[in-house]
Amino acid sequence: MSKKGVTLIELLAAVIIFGLAISLTATVITMLNNASDKIEINAQANSEGLFIDRALKDAILDFSPTTYSKCGGQDCFVLEKEFAYEFDPILEEIILTTYTPALTHQIEINNGEILVNDNALIINNFTLGSGTTIDVITSGTQAYLTIMYELVASTGEVFTFTTSFSFAILTIPA
Repeated sequence: MSKKGVTLIELLAAVIIFGLAISLTATVITMLNNASDKIEINAQANSEGLFIDRALKDAILDFSPTTYSKCGGQDCFVLEKEFAYEFDPILEEIILTTYTPALTHQIEINNGEILVNDNALIINNFTLGSGTTIDVITSGTQAYLTIMYELVASTGEVFTFTTSFSFAILTIPA
């Protein structure tokens, strides 16, 4: 007697193996999708963090402060520029220019925003975390400004960045 078919056990085993293969494939696809989302969020956070870092450094470097003072709340500093050496094209020499009152540049963290001269830095796709701080440490005639900011994604992930800048505390030359 010759059998030309598949037994119920063989069919059941084939269905189970096929089901396991489909299940593993679905799990791998889900893991790849989740990893892709995390990579995208990390890339956006890095891009946003670098943009904020560059905007803060540009604002400070363009200003060239000579001293600073604390303002208002805990996370608020006013950078001051009392003088600058500038080239006078008429005299064709570098001259000392004093500013009375001093030029100011305010950097502050307020209501979940980083403000530079009351203009908020634009933060896309993230909110500013509660651990965002500004601090200035003075050592002799050198000031070190450190801005640590947290970007919080909609998923709750927190990305921390630090922008640092140092400048000499100078008095107006006689």
